[in-house]
Amino acid sequence: MSQAAFMNWNVATVEGGTFTLADGAKQAAAVVLNGGGKPINQGVLKISGGVFKGGKWPVIAPIGSRAEYLNTVNITGGRFSQNPGRLWDNSVEAKVTINSDNLWGICDHTATGRIYKGSYSATCGMDGYAGDIHCGFSACDAFISRGHSIPATGQHAYGEWQTTKEATETDPGTQERACSVCNAKETQEVPALGHAPSEGWQSDAADHWKVCERCDAELERAPHSFGDWQVTKEATETEPGTRERSCSVCGATEAEELPALGHAPSASWSFDANGHWKACERCNAELEKASHAYGEWRTTKEATAQAAGLRERSCGVCGYAQTEETPKLSPVPEGGSGWVESGDGEWGYVEAGEPIEQGWKEVGGEWYYFDDSAMQTGWAQVGGDWYYLEESGRMDTGWKEVGGEWYYLEDSGKMATGWQEVDGEWYYLNGAGEGTEGSMATGWKKTGGEWYYLEDTGRMATGWRSDGGAWYYLNGAGEGVEGSMATGWKKDGGKWYYLAGSGAMRSGWQRVGGKWYLLNAGGPAPLGAMLEGWQRVDGGTGKPTSANSWYYLYPGSGAMAANRWVGGYYVNASGLWVR
Repeated sequence: MSQAAFMNWNVATVEGGTFTLADGAKQAAAVVLNGGGKPINQGVLKISGGVFKGGKWPVIAPIGSRAEYLNTVNITGGRFSQNPGRLWDNSVEAKVTINSDNLWGICDHTATGRIYKGSYSATCGMDGYAGDIHCGFSACDAFISRGHSIPATGQHAYGEWQTTKEATETDPGTQERACSVCNAKETQEVPALGHAPSEGWQSDAADHWKVCERCDAELERAPHSFGDWQVTKEATETEPGTRERSCSVCGATEAEELPALGHAPSASWSFDANGHWKACERCNAELEKASHAYGEWRTTKEATAQAAGLRERSCGVCGYAQTEETPKLSPVPEGGSGWVESGDGEWGYVEAGEPIEQGWKEVGGEWYYFDDSAMQTGWAQVGGDWYYLEESGRMDTGWKEVGGEWYYLEDSGKMATGWQEVDGEWYYLNGAGEGTEGSMATGWKKTGGEWYYLEDTGRMATGWRSDGGAWYYLNGAGEGVEGSMATGWKKDGGKWYYLAGSGAMRSGWQRVGGKWYLLNAGGPAPLGAMLEGWQRVDGGTGKPTSANSWYYLYPGSGAMAANRWVGGYYVNASGLWVR
């Protein structure tokens, strides 16, 4: 059109269509002209749709430029090349904008983009939301569609680790940390610390071990690895020696006594006129020294009135021969004194012309006994006591071997019985009813209710004595009845031993007075010595074992612990350590 594209005088409604002025229109006032004023011309115009393009000209104008002709125009829709302004209905006026077709009209949500409402960001542990989509035109703000969810990022903002359970040497611990955004928690295991072995070793008689420097646990416990024995003190004939060996792992040492070598007596006897002895083949010490034990005198040359005789006696031990002259025989003068021989070969003694008929007579410093005028030889009982008279008739004293038995004759010549101290040593000589009366006893002897041990030499023994495969203890001076056999508990050399009623020393496990004790049955301590503290031994024999068989003996008393805690260890009713 070169003028208006649409003109209304009365009542019109436009719901669609396109109304366009030509680009070169010269007389047009507007795309739409609205009039009225006469009674039959109401000038009511309603536009709810359509497209109205006027180029440089207004979209709607009143006819005759009378502004009141616009008061009856109401626009609720449509597109316009210029904004109709106040002609829009109030209900839609706020939503009028230039749309994507570059025309004015009610917002179609295309020209001003989109806005998102109700959005929230995703966090590490919770989904986010992009927001509901609304028209970006603020006057419109129409809801277009729902937004979408935004997945949780999963990237927690963790803080520092906090320990919830401390790790120990053997058990792992735990620690956790919390997200500062969502408070989500993460937990992880802390490895066990492991033991920290001490640099040095600790040890007892049987084992060595290290100690954890944090918890004091015993680590790497194992039996000692001993090397060869090294002699630290040579034993001599009379003094014990010592030897020692060391563990190659921990350096602990074990020492033990080397028994004294003892003397090595020569096979043959040495002797002089006073006695005999044997010589030690190692140190030449004189051993078993004793006076000669002479036998009977034996005449080797008979005395005559013209010449002295000879007689000889030999030591029954070493064979030493003692020789002496016998005086020449001379007739006893009338009323004189001297020896006389009867026709039957018996000897008598005449004193002042009178024969000695009965009793003792000292002649030349020696004592002789006469019965019925005859000089007696051999055993003679005088006044209830026994005496020994040699072949020469001389009364003997001191030790005397007769018929393979040894006897002791006191200085008075009387045969001794019972206990007798000779040269500082004690001997027992049988009494009546105890064997050959007066003979020297050997081996075990019970006297006065006590048992004694007499060596082969008859000497009373003291201290430890082995007999028949068993050990016995014979009391020394100051230990009770000297030489008597001990029974029960006995302390010697700082160690306790137990001797049965028979006197035999016990070893291994022993029940005494209702309690169990362990007496060394093979360890480094002396055999039979009472053990104390922890001991790794066999439960039956009490001998050392490599098995994990531990028992605890209370120090001081030696009694075995049972059903008790000992430090951090428990021993059961049998005394065995229970792991």
